[in-house]
Amino acid sequence: MSDVSNRSALTGGVDGGDSRNTQPGQPQVIRRDLPYRPSPTKRPVPTPRPRTLDDRVLVPGPTLEASRARPGEQLAEVFEEAVDQHPGAVAVDTGDATLTYRELDGRTNRLARHLRGRGTGPGDVVGLLLDDPVESYTAMLAVLKTGATFVPMDAGFPADRVAFILSDSAAGLLLVTDSALAKVGDPVRGDVEILSVTGAAAADIAACSDERLGPDSRRTPGREHPAYLIYTSGSTGRPKGVVIGHPAICNFVRVAADEYGVRADDRMYQGLTLAFDFSVEEIWTSFLTGATLVPKPAGVSLVGEDLHDFLVERRVTAMCVVPTLLATVEADLDDLRFLLVSGEACPQDLIRRWWTPQRRFLNVYGPTEATVTATMAQVHPDRPVTIGRPLPTYAALVLDTTDPTRVLPFGETGELAVAGVGLADGYLNRDEKTAEVFVPAPIDLPNNPSGLIYRTGDLTRINADGEIEYRGRIDLQVKVRGYRIELSEIEAVLQDHPAVAMAVVDTFEPTPGTKELVGYYSLVRGAEPPTDLRARLQDRLPSYMVPAYLEHLELIPMTTSDKADRRNLPAPTGSRVAATGPVVGPATDVERGLVAELATALRVEPAEISVEADLFDELGATSLLLAGFAAAVRRRDDLPSVSARDIYRHPTVRRLAAALGDVVPAVAAEPVEPVRARPVAHALTGVAQLLFLLASGFAAAAVLVLGYRWISTAPDAVSLTGRAALWTAGVLVAVVLLPVLAKWTLVGRFRERTVPLWGAAHLRFWVVSTLIRTNPMALAVGTPLYTGWLRLLGARIGRGSALFGAVPVATDLVRVGARTIVHPEASLQGYRAVPGALEFGPVGVGDDCVVGEAAVLDIRTWMQDGSQLGHASALRSGVTVPAGQVWHGSPAGPSGSDYRGPDAVGAGRLRRVVYSAVLAGLSWAVATAVFALLVGLFARFAPQVAGLIGLTGADMGAHWWFFLVGAIAVVALVVAALLVGVLAVLTLPRLAALFVPVDRTFPLYGVRHVAQQIVTGVSNARFLVLLLGDSSFITGYLKGLGYDLDDLRQTGSNFGTQLRQESPRHARVGTGTMVSDGLRMMNTELSHDSFRIRPVRLGRDNFVGNDVHLPPDARIGDDVLLATKVMVPVDGPVRTGVGLLGSPPMEIPRTGAGPHPNHPATDEELARRLRSKNRYNASTLVVTVLLRALGVAVALVPLGISVALWPAWGLWALGPAVFLGPLLLMVWSALLERATLGFRGLQPRTASIYDRYFWFHERLWKLYVRPVLAGTPLLVWRNRLAGLSAGRRVFDDGAALPEKSLVSLGDDVVLNSGSVLQCHSLEDGRFESGRIRVGDGVSVGVRAFVHYSTDIGDGATLAADSFLMKGEQVAPGERWGGNPAEPEADDAPVPDHRAPAEPAVPVSVVPVLTQPFTEEVFLSRVQQYLELHDVAWATNASVAVLDTLARSLGADARDDLARHLPSGLRVQVPSLTGYGPGHGQHAVDD
Repeated sequence: MSDVSNRSALTGGVDGGDSRNTQPGQPQVIRRDLPYRPSPTKRPVPTPRPRTLDDRVLVPGPTLEASRARPGEQLAEVFEEAVDQHPGAVAVDTGDATLTYRELDGRTNRLARHLRGRGTGPGDVVGLLLDDPVESYTAMLAVLKTGATFVPMDAGFPADRVAFILSDSAAGLLLVTDSALAKVGDPVRGDVEILSVTGAAAADIAACSDERLGPDSRRTPGREHPAYLIYTSGSTGRPKGVVIGHPAICNFVRVAADEYGVRADDRMYQGLTLAFDFSVEEIWTSFLTGATLVPKPAGVSLVGEDLHDFLVERRVTAMCVVPTLLATVEADLDDLRFLLVSGEACPQDLIRRWWTPQRRFLNVYGPTEATVTATMAQVHPDRPVTIGRPLPTYAALVLDTTDPTRVLPFGETGELAVAGVGLADGYLNRDEKTAEVFVPAPIDLPNNPSGLIYRTGDLTRINADGEIEYRGRIDLQVKVRGYRIELSEIEAVLQDHPAVAMAVVDTFEPTPGTKELVGYYSLVRGAEPPTDLRARLQDRLPSYMVPAYLEHLELIPMTTSDKADRRNLPAPTGSRVAATGPVVGPATDVERGLVAELATALRVEPAEISVEADLFDELGATSLLLAGFAAAVRRRDDLPSVSARDIYRHPTVRRLAAALGDVVPAVAAEPVEPVRARPVAHALTGVAQLLFLLASGFAAAAVLVLGYRWISTAPDAVSLTGRAALWTAGVLVAVVLLPVLAKWTLVGRFRERTVPLWGAAHLRFWVVSTLIRTNPMALAVGTPLYTGWLRLLGARIGRGSALFGAVPVATDLVRVGARTIVHPEASLQGYRAVPGALEFGPVGVGDDCVVGEAAVLDIRTWMQDGSQLGHASALRSGVTVPAGQVWHGSPAGPSGSDYRGPDAVGAGRLRRVVYSAVLAGLSWAVATAVFALLVGLFARFAPQVAGLIGLTGADMGAHWWFFLVGAIAVVALVVAALLVGVLAVLTLPRLAALFVPVDRTFPLYGVRHVAQQIVTGVSNARFLVLLLGDSSFITGYLKGLGYDLDDLRQTGSNFGTQLRQESPRHARVGTGTMVSDGLRMMNTELSHDSFRIRPVRLGRDNFVGNDVHLPPDARIGDDVLLATKVMVPVDGPVRTGVGLLGSPPMEIPRTGAGPHPNHPATDEELARRLRSKNRYNASTLVVTVLLRALGVAVALVPLGISVALWPAWGLWALGPAVFLGPLLLMVWSALLERATLGFRGLQPRTASIYDRYFWFHERLWKLYVRPVLAGTPLLVWRNRLAGLSAGRRVFDDGAALPEKSLVSLGDDVVLNSGSVLQCHSLEDGRFESGRIRVGDGVSVGVRAFVHYSTDIGDGATLAADSFLMKGEQVAPGERWGGNPAEPEADDAPVPDHRAPAEPAVPVSVVPVLTQPFTEEVFLSRVQQYLELHDVAWATNASVAVLDTLARSLGADARDDLARHLPSGLRVQVPSLTGYGPGHGQHAVDD
């Protein structure tokens, strides 16, 4: 049989000399009496401390009293002493029979002797499964008399639970009654012996002597054994065993007998199962005082009236009861002299009902881990309910919930901790959990033998009277719509109603992601369901705490320990309580229509909705739910159209109806026929693109072959290096000039045109755009070399300007004035794709302008001199920003912000020239060294490779091992390179940052600028962030970079996989903040010739959505939700405790769906699941690195074959290899995405970030590859292979599709560059995913963002830089735009984003073009500008102005002016004769 005393987590006694060994395979129990710790990093060994009492410790007397148990005393001896004191008193009265203490002792001795004869003794574990009270008392006492440890179980336990307890405790014997065993079934494993005390062994037991066993027989010299193990519910779904030693339980029963006031003449109701340690209150206080136990009949559940009748009939005078059960008894009990409640919070109303002057009424509190009870209060209806003061020998402390090592002074609220001799020995087989809650006492405590305290997990406060106020369980706090709510507070208000007998509050999700409160209640006998219950809740609680549902139950489900069984509460059947104030009905037809649709969305009756109730705080609406509501409203012709922005700005039905106004008669929209490209043209274009790629491979191979043949014949190393230098210089110049030559040859000048997709013009444009975007000069963005290159391509860029934005493609259409700064990630493409066509149009930026980070300038836009466009803003087609004005937003409009960077410092032409020369020289030197090294290696090893596998390749199959070795070598090299890269990333930016002090302005293109470029470039290692993001490892990596992560609260997903920064040493993120993908810390402030590094800070408890750019002057504080693509404000008050949505940002409630129901409820569960997540993420990291490295090896296979075949085949061997290698890598990455999903598609899911499903989904993101071969059918085919459902002739110009199998694209869909279709969100630790359906002929604009659970109808358009929120439904043919996106009209006015208090500057000072640039539009705007009514006169005036202007221009500028004028106007300007289209240039189109 097993020996519990041998299950110490460490060997060694108090002095470290105990040589006892733990037997292999036996469970472990932490022993309080041993100075052990579960691991070297867990609990330190307690050391002696001065015996003084801290004033933050609450005890019932002047100091912490020593134990009242006698040295070495065991619980069996306490009982025998009680028997000797009152042998003839009645110990048990079952109604059918009575037993005196002497008789009970005799029964116990007979069973004890029988057990001893079977081998049961000290250290053994015996399970108890009995349903007869007398047999239960006998078995418990008999086991104690043998010196064994008993484990009580209830006959109502499931078989699985009984089996687990027997296995976990390593019990060797199970004492049962036949009836109890029959109820449970057969849960016992083969090595557990079963003894039925009511079966065949009963006669043998009765034949044993009733003499007591000697006290020495129950002891092992030098060793202690626990008195009992009792199992409580565990957060893992399995119960955990608490080990109670004899010193603790003997002390408690003596204290309780002394303090409670139970008398010898009392008749104590014994209704609790032995498996609930509250039964100790009933049984052992009666034993010690000589009182009589009155057990409830076996197999009967007594509640309410039945319990009342039993207590009266059996003349019960004392009762220990759970408040929930007491609340079911309505009539008073005149004979009841002593009443003790425990097990859960006692409501004030219960005290008023049951208190009388003659009755001793105690409210006691104690976790099992403190041996039954630790505190006691004598209650009174006129005093607030508390759990009183500690019992003698116990002490109480209140700990800071954020820093459990800090003890709070009296008056502050925190976590209750208990100390004293009554602490349990720990949890059986749960070393980590024991070390988590049994922790070293942070202050000196005399008479605390373990040196530990127990953290209860309960919120409490010690008041001015020295009593403990119970504030509820920490793990019973829930978060609903962003508010943290203590459920017990709501329960107390419900139970305070005179008609309510019992109440329980829990959460319920009517739809996934929508968490609501439900108040369950039962009634006192004869009461009717109260009609004022809701009003009472509203009067005493804030609106967010009022339950959405109130559910009347005949009986609240109960556990075996007579507590409310929350797990078995039913789903509410009643209607949702929609508002928390008086219901105000609709007054207009619009309000009635809105209420009807809102009721449908909320799944309530319209009569329950108040038009003055807040949609979020009171009605509990979520963004997804309101998206469906808005879509339903838009489908109705009798209601005005509504958008998400309207709802957030006017969050009540009444305010929303007033803002929307009257219904505007809808003009019937003509059916939209999607533009469809010709299938043959699509196929031929794809083939031509494939052939171009193949030809490019041969061209690259030819360059390499020629270079190798010339360089490798060099007689010595010096000559080889010289030839490599010459060859590299020529190749670099050729590569840089290749797109210039191709552009002027294939396209000439880009002009404002529309050309069909999938045709010759499209093909020529694609070739040029591919050469531009893949050119090495794209890496030099922001440098003078880059600007000069763009000028060669036809872009007109003024002197002194700096362009850090995305590479423009239609360069002739891009004009940037002098001294202008274009910030990183800004888009000035000069073209866009629409269904069936490519549209080209001018993008003009004047002198001294500022184009903000991630800003988008659509075609036909203009920024006049001195104007500014804020970050995360979009200028719509046909719109002009007037001179000197500041605009921001999407769509952009006037604002009162200022986006200028540091002052100019005069970085002149010489600095730019020197910088360019140095940059070009360094690039040349590096390229020379790499090429020379490759030539040397190839010359050395290529012949051997060819010899190994044959020059013709005929016998390659016989040399498969060579490719295997090569693959292993490549994988090893990739892993080694990764490790070297990590080292470089963690060191180089830190060293370079030393040269760039913060908050000082420096000129561009100097040493400090180079240092800063090293910091930015090296620290933003995309693959490392992708690899480590969404795991615990990312935080250590960021700290290594230099991030200040404050007091980090590890979640396992603190940061996503696409974090970017410009100076990690000056990036700070507060504790509790979670960041999704795409955050950019904008540390660098730029002007056209200077820069400055500024700190960027994120406060505490923020949540940052996707694609957010955070500037140094961000006006956000703590607890802010930054929605996806939000424009972070740089002026106004500091926002705290709110959400920000859109561009420009508007405040929304700081709410969300709240934690997932499967989110860890306790710190223990969180720690355990975080460890599991870390293990899974670690495996993902290893798998990702190996698979990516193997992909490189696969891509190099064609190159390895070509190396072998090159001596014989030459160029024909190398050319296909250059093409096939990247193609294989593309296919490999697609197959990895599919393989990760098991070659199945994803399904919409919601999960906690601590669910295994989310970890699996994270692994998919690790294998995501950025779009390649944009604008070709190859990209679409690759995405189909990865799981995308795509129709025919889809044009993808480089969209991001993280979850391809959740996306469905129709025929002829157009996805512009930088657009994102994201099928998931991750907010405050809750993951959700859904599908995206894009209909035929849909256009998704540049950098537009589409969220999940959306549907875009056929022929619809989503404008550039728009954000389509989750749940939105775009009807066929509609045009949507904005952030957040909403339906737009063709003549939509420019929004005004200025604050009302700002001085009004007329928006229409400069003509604002919202239509294509035609002669009619031009004339109408000129007419508006001149305030004339005569179009002819306006035309004459315009011709005169244009003629004067043209005469002052040079030939090139005059030609450019002519090309941008409508033909009807151009021919009227004399000085433009002979200029414009048709003179030396051919168009983009055919």
